[in-house]
Amino acid sequence: MDERAFREKIRSNMKLNEQMRTVLPQHNELLDTLNNLEAMAIGQSDRIFCNSFISEAIRLLINAIFLYEDGYFDCAFYSVRQAAETCNSMLYIANKGVSALKRWDEKNYFPMNSKLISQLSQIDTFYSQVKANVPEFFDAYEKATSKSNKIIHKQGFDTFYLPHQNPMCGIKIDKEKEKQFFVEFVTDTICLVIILYIVVDPISLVLADEELTMYFNFDPMSEPADMAFLSTHLDSDIDSKIKSTAYFKEFSQYFLEKEKMRPATFDVVRYQVFDLTHLDDIKSQESLLNFYEKLILALLISGIQVTRIHPDCFILGYTTSIPSNYQPTEWSSSDYDRFQNSPSVFNAPYHTIFRSIIKGPEKNWLLEHNIPFTTKEIERIRDIFNKFNELYGRLASAFDNYNL
Repeated sequence: MDERAFREKIRSNMKLNEQMRTVLPQHNELLDTLNNLEAMAIGQSDRIFCNSFISEAIRLLINAIFLYEDGYFDCAFYSVRQAAETCNSMLYIANKGVSALKRWDEKNYFPMNSKLISQLSQIDTFYSQVKANVPEFFDAYEKATSKSNKIIHKQGFDTFYLPHQNPMCGIKIDKEKEKQFFVEFVTDTICLVIILYIVVDPISLVLADEELTMYFNFDPMSEPADMAFLSTHLDSDIDSKIKSTAYFKEFSQYFLEKEKMRPATFDVVRYQVFDLTHLDDIKSQESLLNFYEKLILALLISGIQVTRIHPDCFILGYTTSIPSNYQPTEWSSSDYDRFQNSPSVFNAPYHTIFRSIIKGPEKNWLLEHNIPFTTKEIERIRDIFNKFNELYGRLASAFDNYNL
Protein backbone atom coordinates (compact mmCIF):
# COMPACT_ATOMS: atom_id res chain seq x y z
CA MET A 1 0.00 0.00 0.00
CA ASP A 2 1.52 3.31 -1.05
CA GLU A 3 1.47 6.36 1.24
CA ARG A 4 -1.43 8.03 -0.59
CA ALA A 5 -3.66 4.96 -0.21
CA PHE A 6 -2.51 4.58 3.40
CA ARG A 7 -3.48 8.18 4.20
CA GLU A 8 -6.83 7.72 2.50
CA LYS A 9 -7.52 4.64 4.60
CA ILE A 10 -6.65 6.55 7.77
CA ARG A 11 -8.99 9.39 6.83
CA SER A 12 -11.75 6.92 6.04
CA ASN A 13 -11.32 5.19 9.41
CA MET A 14 -11.73 8.52 11.21
CA LYS A 15 -15.47 8.27 10.69
CA LEU A 16 -17.51 6.74 13.49
CA ASN A 17 -17.54 2.98 13.20
CA GLU A 18 -20.67 0.93 12.57
CA GLN A 19 -20.80 -0.09 16.24
CA MET A 20 -21.93 3.44 17.05
CA ARG A 21 -24.97 3.16 14.81
CA THR A 22 -28.33 2.26 16.33
CA VAL A 23 -32.02 2.34 15.51
CA LEU A 24 -34.49 3.87 17.93
CA PRO A 25 -37.45 1.54 18.63
CA GLN A 26 -39.76 4.56 18.24
CA HIS A 27 -38.07 5.63 14.98
CA ASN A 28 -41.19 5.38 12.79
CA GLU A 29 -43.59 6.81 15.35
CA LEU A 30 -41.44 9.87 16.04
CA LEU A 31 -40.76 10.63 12.38
CA ASP A 32 -44.42 10.13 11.42
CA THR A 33 -45.46 12.50 14.20
CA LEU A 34 -42.95 15.14 13.13
CA ASN A 35 -44.06 14.78 9.53
CA ASN A 36 -47.66 15.42 10.62
CA LEU A 37 -46.59 18.40 12.72
CA GLU A 38 -45.08 20.04 9.64
CA ALA A 39 -48.68 20.90 8.73
CA MET A 40 -48.99 23.14 11.81
CA ALA A 41 -49.61 26.68 10.64
CA ILE A 42 -50.16 29.95 12.48
CA GLY A 43 -52.64 32.16 10.67
CA GLN A 44 -52.65 35.29 12.84
CA SER A 45 -51.34 38.03 10.55
CA ASP A 46 -48.92 39.62 13.03
CA ARG A 47 -47.55 36.20 13.95
CA ILE A 48 -47.11 34.62 10.53
CA PHE A 49 -43.34 34.73 11.09
CA CYS A 50 -43.80 32.12 13.84
CA ASN A 51 -44.32 29.48 11.17
CA SER A 52 -40.62 29.68 10.33
CA PHE A 53 -39.72 29.05 13.98
CA ILE A 54 -42.09 26.06 14.20
CA SER A 55 -40.69 24.65 10.97
CA GLU A 56 -37.12 25.06 12.22
CA ALA A 57 -37.91 23.34 15.52
CA ILE A 58 -39.41 20.36 13.70
CA ARG A 59 -36.39 20.16 11.39
CA LEU A 60 -34.06 20.20 14.41
CA LEU A 61 -35.96 17.32 16.00
CA ILE A 62 -35.83 15.30 12.78
CA ASN A 63 -32.10 15.97 12.53
CA ALA A 64 -31.67 14.89 16.15
CA ILE A 65 -33.17 11.46 15.49
CA PHE A 66 -30.84 10.77 12.58
CA LEU A 67 -27.83 12.20 14.40
CA TYR A 68 -28.44 9.91 17.36
CA GLU A 69 -28.91 6.85 15.18
CA ASP A 70 -25.69 7.68 13.32
CA GLY A 71 -23.80 7.78 16.62
CA TYR A 72 -23.49 11.54 17.13
CA PHE A 73 -25.30 11.36 20.47
CA ASP A 74 -24.09 14.69 21.90
CA CYS A 75 -25.01 16.59 18.73
CA ALA A 76 -28.41 14.89 18.82
CA PHE A 77 -29.13 16.08 22.36
CA TYR A 78 -28.01 19.58 21.41
CA SER A 79 -30.33 19.60 18.39
CA VAL A 80 -33.26 18.66 20.63
CA ARG A 81 -32.40 21.47 23.03
CA GLN A 82 -32.15 23.89 20.11
CA ALA A 83 -35.69 22.96 19.05
CA ALA A 84 -37.05 23.98 22.46
CA GLU A 85 -35.01 27.19 22.53
CA THR A 86 -36.21 28.12 19.04
CA CYS A 87 -39.83 27.88 20.17
CA ASN A 88 -39.13 29.83 23.35
CA SER A 89 -37.62 32.60 21.22
CA MET A 90 -40.67 32.47 18.97
CA LEU A 91 -43.07 33.07 21.85
CA TYR A 92 -40.89 35.85 23.28
CA ILE A 93 -40.74 37.68 19.94
CA ALA A 94 -44.47 37.15 19.34
CA ASN A 95 -45.16 39.06 22.55
CA LYS A 96 -42.50 41.74 22.11
CA GLY A 97 -43.44 42.57 18.51
CA VAL A 98 -41.68 43.72 15.36
CA SER A 99 -38.83 45.52 17.14
CA ALA A 100 -37.78 42.31 18.91
CA LEU A 101 -38.00 40.36 15.66
CA LYS A 102 -35.77 42.93 13.98
CA ARG A 103 -33.19 42.81 16.80
CA TRP A 104 -33.16 39.04 16.65
CA ASP A 105 -32.86 38.93 12.85
CA GLU A 106 -30.07 41.52 12.79
CA LYS A 107 -28.23 39.55 15.48
CA ASN A 108 -28.27 42.44 17.95
CA TYR A 109 -28.68 41.85 21.68
CA PHE A 110 -31.19 39.09 22.41
CA PRO A 111 -31.71 37.40 25.79
CA MET A 112 -30.24 33.94 26.32
CA ASN A 113 -32.71 31.10 26.75
CA SER A 114 -32.52 31.00 30.57
CA LYS A 115 -33.31 34.71 30.91
CA LEU A 116 -35.89 34.49 28.16
CA ILE A 117 -37.81 31.67 29.90
CA SER A 118 -37.96 33.68 33.12
CA GLN A 119 -39.66 36.51 31.21
CA LEU A 120 -42.22 34.43 29.30
CA SER A 121 -44.55 34.01 32.29
CA GLN A 122 -44.49 37.78 32.83
CA ILE A 123 -45.21 38.82 29.25
CA ASP A 124 -47.62 36.07 28.11
CA THR A 125 -50.73 35.49 30.22
CA PHE A 126 -51.79 32.32 28.43
CA TYR A 127 -48.32 30.78 28.81
CA SER A 128 -48.29 31.65 32.50
CA GLN A 129 -51.69 30.03 33.08
CA VAL A 130 -50.85 26.89 31.09
CA LYS A 131 -47.59 26.53 33.02
CA ALA A 132 -49.50 26.88 36.29
CA ASN A 133 -52.01 24.21 35.23
CA VAL A 134 -49.39 21.65 34.16
CA PRO A 135 -46.41 22.44 36.44
CA GLU A 136 -45.31 18.80 36.55
CA PHE A 137 -44.53 18.83 32.82
CA PHE A 138 -42.51 22.04 32.87
CA ASP A 139 -40.64 20.96 36.02
CA ALA A 140 -39.81 17.56 34.51
CA TYR A 141 -38.74 19.17 31.25
CA GLU A 142 -36.40 21.55 33.05
CA LYS A 143 -34.78 18.59 34.83
CA ALA A 144 -34.45 16.66 31.56
CA THR A 145 -32.82 19.69 29.93
CA SER A 146 -30.34 19.98 32.81
CA LYS A 147 -29.53 16.28 32.44
CA SER A 148 -29.00 16.65 28.68
CA ASN A 149 -26.71 19.62 29.30
CA LYS A 150 -24.30 17.29 31.11
CA ILE A 151 -24.01 15.30 27.88
CA ILE A 152 -23.85 18.37 25.64
CA HIS A 153 -21.17 20.06 27.76
CA LYS A 154 -19.22 16.83 28.30
CA GLN A 155 -19.39 16.52 32.07
CA GLY A 156 -18.22 13.04 33.05
CA PHE A 157 -16.13 10.48 31.16
CA ASP A 158 -19.28 8.60 30.21
CA THR A 159 -20.25 11.57 28.00
CA PHE A 160 -17.12 11.08 25.86
CA TYR A 161 -17.07 9.21 22.59
CA LEU A 162 -14.43 6.73 23.78
CA PRO A 163 -16.71 4.53 25.93
CA HIS A 164 -19.37 4.66 23.21
CA GLN A 165 -16.87 3.42 20.64
CA ASN A 166 -14.88 1.04 22.82
CA PRO A 167 -16.78 -0.90 25.51
CA MET A 168 -13.45 -2.34 26.72
CA CYS A 169 -12.00 1.04 27.70
CA GLY A 170 -13.02 0.60 31.34
CA ILE A 171 -15.71 3.31 31.41
CA LYS A 172 -19.14 1.79 31.80
CA ILE A 173 -22.17 3.32 30.12
CA ASP A 174 -25.73 2.04 29.83
CA LYS A 175 -26.53 2.61 26.16
CA GLU A 176 -30.11 1.37 26.49
CA LYS A 177 -30.76 3.76 29.37
CA GLU A 178 -29.26 6.63 27.37
CA LYS A 179 -31.36 5.69 24.34
CA GLN A 180 -34.51 5.63 26.47
CA PHE A 181 -33.68 9.05 27.89
CA PHE A 182 -33.10 10.44 24.41
CA VAL A 183 -36.47 9.16 23.16
CA GLU A 184 -38.20 10.64 26.21
CA PHE A 185 -36.41 13.96 25.68
CA VAL A 186 -37.47 14.10 22.02
CA THR A 187 -41.03 13.11 22.91
CA ASP A 188 -41.29 15.74 25.65
CA THR A 189 -39.84 18.38 23.34
CA ILE A 190 -42.49 17.55 20.74
CA CYS A 191 -45.06 18.08 23.50
CA LEU A 192 -43.45 21.43 24.34
CA VAL A 193 -43.53 22.51 20.69
CA ILE A 194 -47.25 21.66 20.47
CA ILE A 195 -48.01 23.51 23.72
CA LEU A 196 -46.14 26.63 22.60
CA TYR A 197 -47.91 26.39 19.23
CA ILE A 198 -51.22 26.51 21.10
CA VAL A 199 -50.06 29.43 23.24
CA VAL A 200 -48.90 31.50 20.27
CA ASP A 201 -52.07 30.65 18.29
CA PRO A 202 -55.01 29.61 20.55
CA ILE A 203 -57.19 29.14 17.47
CA SER A 204 -55.32 25.86 16.96
CA LEU A 205 -56.94 24.53 20.15
CA VAL A 206 -60.37 25.78 19.10
CA LEU A 207 -60.00 23.91 15.82
CA ALA A 208 -58.92 20.74 17.65
CA ASP A 209 -62.12 20.72 19.72
CA GLU A 210 -64.98 18.88 17.97
CA GLU A 211 -67.59 21.18 19.52
CA LEU A 212 -65.82 24.53 19.46
CA THR A 213 -64.71 24.17 15.86
CA MET A 214 -68.35 24.12 14.72
CA TYR A 215 -68.66 27.73 15.90
CA PHE A 216 -65.63 28.88 13.93
CA ASN A 217 -67.48 30.18 10.88
CA PHE A 218 -64.67 30.60 8.37
CA ASP A 219 -61.74 28.68 6.94
CA PRO A 220 -58.62 29.74 8.87
CA MET A 221 -54.99 29.45 7.89
CA SER A 222 -54.29 27.93 11.30
CA GLU A 223 -54.29 24.15 11.73
CA PRO A 224 -55.61 22.09 14.69
CA ALA A 225 -53.14 21.25 17.42
CA ASP A 226 -52.23 17.57 17.82
CA MET A 227 -54.00 16.98 21.13
CA ALA A 228 -53.92 13.21 20.64
CA PHE A 229 -50.12 13.20 20.93
CA LEU A 230 -50.24 15.33 24.07
CA SER A 231 -52.89 13.11 25.65
CA THR A 232 -50.95 9.94 24.83
CA HIS A 233 -47.49 11.05 25.90
CA LEU A 234 -48.10 13.77 28.45
CA ASP A 235 -51.38 13.65 30.32
CA SER A 236 -54.80 12.30 29.38
CA ASP A 237 -56.28 15.45 30.98
CA ILE A 238 -53.95 17.92 29.27
CA ASP A 239 -56.75 19.03 26.95
CA SER A 240 -59.06 20.05 29.79
CA LYS A 241 -56.20 21.58 31.79
CA ILE A 242 -55.32 23.99 28.99
CA LYS A 243 -58.97 24.74 28.21
CA SER A 244 -59.70 25.47 31.88
CA THR A 245 -57.33 28.45 31.92
CA ALA A 246 -59.08 31.80 32.30
CA TYR A 247 -57.40 33.03 29.13
CA PHE A 248 -58.74 30.24 26.92
CA LYS A 249 -62.21 30.36 28.47
CA GLU A 250 -62.49 34.03 27.56
CA PHE A 251 -60.95 33.44 24.14
CA SER A 252 -63.28 30.56 23.22
CA GLN A 253 -66.37 32.36 24.54
CA TYR A 254 -66.14 34.76 21.61
CA PHE A 255 -66.73 31.87 19.21
CA LEU A 256 -69.43 30.22 21.31
CA GLU A 257 -71.52 33.34 20.80
CA LYS A 258 -71.50 32.72 17.03
CA GLU A 259 -73.97 30.54 15.13
CA LYS A 260 -73.09 26.86 15.25
CA MET A 261 -72.49 25.37 11.82
CA ARG A 262 -74.36 22.28 10.73
CA PRO A 263 -72.17 19.45 9.41
CA ALA A 264 -73.00 20.19 5.76
CA THR A 265 -72.23 23.89 6.20
CA PHE A 266 -69.02 22.97 8.02
CA ASP A 267 -67.93 20.88 5.02
CA VAL A 268 -68.46 23.84 2.68
CA VAL A 269 -66.66 26.39 4.85
CA ARG A 270 -63.76 24.18 5.94
CA TYR A 271 -63.34 21.61 3.19
CA GLN A 272 -64.93 23.34 0.17
CA VAL A 273 -67.31 20.39 -0.35
CA PHE A 274 -71.02 20.66 -1.17
CA ASP A 275 -73.18 17.66 -0.26
CA LEU A 276 -76.13 17.74 -2.64
CA THR A 277 -78.26 15.70 -0.23
CA HIS A 278 -78.05 18.48 2.37
CA LEU A 279 -78.51 21.63 0.30
CA ASP A 280 -81.47 22.66 2.48
CA ASP A 281 -79.25 22.61 5.57
CA ILE A 282 -76.64 24.71 3.79
CA LYS A 283 -79.32 27.11 2.53
CA SER A 284 -80.59 27.61 6.09
CA GLN A 285 -77.13 28.92 7.02
CA GLU A 286 -76.44 30.83 3.83
CA SER A 287 -75.38 33.86 5.87
CA LEU A 288 -72.28 31.93 6.96
CA LEU A 289 -71.10 31.44 3.37
CA ASN A 290 -68.88 33.83 1.44
CA PHE A 291 -70.04 35.45 -1.79
CA TYR A 292 -68.60 32.75 -4.07
CA GLU A 293 -70.09 29.96 -1.97
CA LYS A 294 -73.52 31.59 -2.18
CA LEU A 295 -73.19 31.66 -5.97
CA ILE A 296 -72.27 27.97 -6.05
CA LEU A 297 -75.18 27.15 -3.75
CA ALA A 298 -77.56 28.96 -6.11
CA LEU A 299 -76.26 26.88 -9.04
CA LEU A 300 -76.68 23.60 -7.17
CA ILE A 301 -80.14 24.42 -5.82
CA SER A 302 -81.25 25.23 -9.38
CA GLY A 303 -80.34 21.66 -10.36
CA ILE A 304 -77.05 22.28 -12.17
CA GLN A 305 -75.05 19.05 -11.92
CA VAL A 306 -71.36 19.87 -11.54
CA THR A 307 -68.53 17.88 -9.97
CA ARG A 308 -66.00 20.67 -9.48
CA ILE A 309 -66.19 24.46 -9.51
CA HIS A 310 -63.08 26.62 -9.87
CA PRO A 311 -63.83 30.29 -9.07
CA ASP A 312 -61.45 32.63 -10.93
CA CYS A 313 -60.04 29.47 -12.61
CA PHE A 314 -57.98 28.86 -9.48
CA ILE A 315 -56.60 25.32 -9.22
CA LEU A 316 -58.01 24.87 -5.70
CA GLY A 317 -61.76 24.95 -6.11
CA TYR A 318 -64.89 23.37 -4.67
CA THR A 319 -66.15 19.82 -5.12
CA THR A 320 -69.63 18.36 -4.88
CA SER A 321 -70.87 14.96 -3.77
CA ILE A 322 -71.22 13.94 -7.44
CA PRO A 323 -68.24 11.68 -8.26
CA SER A 324 -66.29 12.87 -11.30
CA ASN A 325 -65.81 10.54 -14.26
CA TYR A 326 -62.23 11.81 -14.47
CA GLN A 327 -59.72 11.40 -11.65
CA PRO A 328 -56.44 13.14 -12.58
CA THR A 329 -53.18 11.81 -11.17
CA GLU A 330 -51.41 15.17 -11.38
CA TRP A 331 -52.41 18.82 -11.50
CA SER A 332 -50.94 21.94 -13.06
CA SER A 333 -52.06 25.49 -12.35
CA SER A 334 -51.44 26.37 -16.00
CA ASP A 335 -54.30 24.04 -16.93
CA TYR A 336 -56.63 26.47 -15.11
CA ASP A 337 -54.85 29.83 -15.44
CA ARG A 338 -55.16 29.81 -19.24
CA PHE A 339 -58.94 30.11 -18.96
CA GLN A 340 -58.99 33.18 -16.69
CA ASN A 341 -59.60 35.66 -19.50
CA SER A 342 -60.72 33.37 -22.33
CA PRO A 343 -64.13 33.65 -24.06
CA SER A 344 -67.04 31.81 -22.45
CA VAL A 345 -67.54 28.27 -23.67
CA PHE A 346 -69.84 25.43 -22.67
CA ASN A 347 -69.52 21.63 -22.89
CA ALA A 348 -65.90 21.51 -24.06
CA PRO A 349 -64.75 17.85 -23.97
CA TYR A 350 -61.92 17.25 -21.49
CA HIS A 351 -60.68 13.67 -21.06
CA THR A 352 -63.80 11.76 -19.93
CA ILE A 353 -65.72 14.83 -18.71
CA PHE A 354 -66.77 18.29 -19.90
CA ARG A 355 -65.63 21.78 -18.98
CA SER A 356 -67.50 25.05 -19.20
CA ILE A 357 -66.06 28.56 -18.83
CA ILE A 358 -68.18 31.55 -17.84
CA LYS A 359 -67.45 35.12 -16.71
CA GLY A 360 -67.59 35.39 -12.93
CA PRO A 361 -67.70 38.39 -10.57
CA GLU A 362 -63.99 39.08 -11.17
CA LYS A 363 -62.49 36.51 -13.55
CA ASN A 364 -63.75 33.48 -15.42
CA TRP A 365 -65.05 30.46 -13.56
CA LEU A 366 -64.37 26.89 -14.68
CA LEU A 367 -67.09 24.28 -14.17
CA GLU A 368 -66.47 20.55 -14.57
CA HIS A 369 -69.38 18.17 -15.23
CA ASN A 370 -69.88 14.55 -16.30
CA ILE A 371 -72.57 15.16 -18.92
CA PRO A 372 -73.11 18.13 -21.27
CA PHE A 373 -75.37 20.97 -20.11
CA THR A 374 -78.66 21.33 -21.96
CA THR A 375 -79.63 24.61 -23.60
CA LYS A 376 -82.00 25.38 -20.72
CA GLU A 377 -79.29 24.63 -18.15
CA ILE A 378 -76.88 26.96 -19.94
CA GLU A 379 -79.49 29.73 -19.85
CA ARG A 380 -80.04 29.06 -16.14
CA ILE A 381 -76.30 29.22 -15.45
CA ARG A 382 -75.98 32.51 -17.33
CA ASP A 383 -78.94 34.01 -15.46
CA ILE A 384 -77.46 33.07 -12.07
CA PHE A 385 -74.01 34.43 -12.96
CA ASN A 386 -75.49 37.65 -14.39
CA LYS A 387 -77.43 38.19 -11.17
CA PHE A 388 -74.40 37.61 -8.92
CA ASN A 389 -72.01 39.54 -11.17
CA GLU A 390 -74.33 42.55 -11.04
CA LEU A 391 -74.68 42.28 -7.26
CA TYR A 392 -70.91 41.96 -6.86
CA GLY A 393 -70.39 45.07 -9.00
CA ARG A 394 -72.78 47.09 -6.82
CA LEU A 395 -71.08 45.90 -3.63
CA ALA A 396 -67.62 46.69 -5.01
CA SER A 397 -68.77 50.16 -6.08
CA ALA A 398 -70.29 50.85 -2.65
CA PHE A 399 -67.06 49.72 -0.98
CA ASP A 400 -64.96 52.00 -3.20
CA ASN A 401 -67.22 54.98 -2.48
CA TYR A 402 -67.03 54.25 1.26
CA ASN A 403 -63.22 54.44 1.15
CA LEU A 404 -63.14 57.77 -0.72
